[in-house]
Amino acid sequence: MRVSNYVIGAPLARQPFGIILHGLIGAVDKVPRDLAVALARNAGERVDKDEDLSALSPADLAHLLARGYLTDLTVDQEREMMLRATADLHQNDLLTAQASMVLIPTYRCGLRCPYCFQSHDLHAGRGEAARLMSIAQVDQAFGAMDHFRAPGSVARHLGLAFGSKADRHEAAPLRSVGLFGGEPLAADTVPIVEHIVACATTRGTNVWAITNGVELECFRHLLGPDRLAWLQITFDGMASLHDSRRRGPQFRTTFDRIADNVDLALQRGVRVSVRMNVDSSNLAEIEPLTAYFEQRGWSQAPGFDVNAAVVTGESKGHKHPVTHGDLVAVTQQLADEGRNIDSYEQRARDTLRACLSGEGYPFRRVANCSAETGQLMFDPLGDVYSCWEDVGTPAFRIATYGTGGIAFDAEMAGQWLTRYPGAIEQCSVCPYALVHRSGCAAHARLQTGRLAASACEEFQSYFPATLACAYEALEAQLMADHDAAGNVCRSEQQREEADV
Repeated sequence: MRVSNYVIGAPLARQPFGIILHGLIGAVDKVPRDLAVALARNAGERVDKDEDLSALSPADLAHLLARGYLTDLTVDQEREMMLRATADLHQNDLLTAQASMVLIPTYRCGLRCPYCFQSHDLHAGRGEAARLMSIAQVDQAFGAMDHFRAPGSVARHLGLAFGSKADRHEAAPLRSVGLFGGEPLAADTVPIVEHIVACATTRGTNVWAITNGVELECFRHLLGPDRLAWLQITFDGMASLHDSRRRGPQFRTTFDRIADNVDLALQRGVRVSVRMNVDSSNLAEIEPLTAYFEQRGWSQAPGFDVNAAVVTGESKGHKHPVTHGDLVAVTQQLADEGRNIDSYEQRARDTLRACLSGEGYPFRRVANCSAETGQLMFDPLGDVYSCWEDVGTPAFRIATYGTGGIAFDAEMAGQWLTRYPGAIEQCSVCPYALVHRSGCAAHARLQTGRLAASACEEFQSYFPATLACAYEALEAQLMADHDAAGNVCRSEQQREEADV
């Protein structure tokens, strides 16, 4: 008997217990702290190799065996289970996911943020990058969207979807249409964005955008739940630091402009997600920035949320780059204090809820993002991309579009649609495979030269802590709900006794 290769364990911070999760079966158990630590430490090892595990009673061993944390399967047999599970989930992803549709009205941008992954030559509008998407191109892109709006249609077109679900050709309304750039919501894109919103509205859907928010007031007439309905807008700290990072040739300060435009969007019923790009220069700005959001009343507004993320590829000049774990420690502390902010905690909350719901197999998908199920991003040069980080780099385009419709590069597109944990050797034996789903493919390619590789990015170091925190929060909520229900029952009983 040995410990399963797919055991994840973490101590609970406020209790003498720990939480264990089986990353393949989906079992979750609260156990003594030492046992949680011992199981995680000995994943894949024989039980008799660890003193803590050897001391377990027969009843405890039987329970852990029944739950899958201990197993009589060989490493190869257990890995084969993982391969079968991920292959089935991958096919289900390809067959049931609707392609995410995104338009890039322009590559130009009024800001020159130092950490941006796009070239500033694109933002300056040099050469072909000066083009704006035309009315005809928008119509062509929507024509392609109409053709590929049925779930699984991109994978079927490329011959990558198999099984009975692949025969389902029913039409489906577009879930939503996105805008990306460059900067999609600039003063000179108003006419083309008006046309995009009109095309989306006639199809019964709304539009979302990733925008710097600097010229959002130009789109006042388009803001609303049934038009431009959701925005991601970035603040990188309080005004002084933010303005030193997020500025451009025509915009030497942007903090106050953006803040006023967030007010405008929220007043018009738009959902706003604030993004904070974090490195060692602005980690300390998270706390005062979240306090500022509360002071402006945003944190209490429906549809407002804040998310922080580590800037990929922080400058080599920084002696102590911020890690994902560093950021999680800060945002978890702020969340404990009642602040409205997340970084990388949501995956743990989602995983825990799915495993505890009892509604079938908890791991429902293996695609890390929409790029791996057929995302189509149409740019003003007639190119189509799968990934945000690829746009504007023709070597990475997956298709072209025009009057003849969309023409795929089957090899390039197929690299995205065939990536999943079971196809990556390192992931197939990893307890986090079905939780992390191999990480970002673009980052994996940057690190290894291949999409079919993992991008761990410290996930194993910070996920256990976020899982433990999510469990404690859920348990506290359940206890509070139970107490509240008990108080209601007691109140009703007291009223009934008074009536008697």
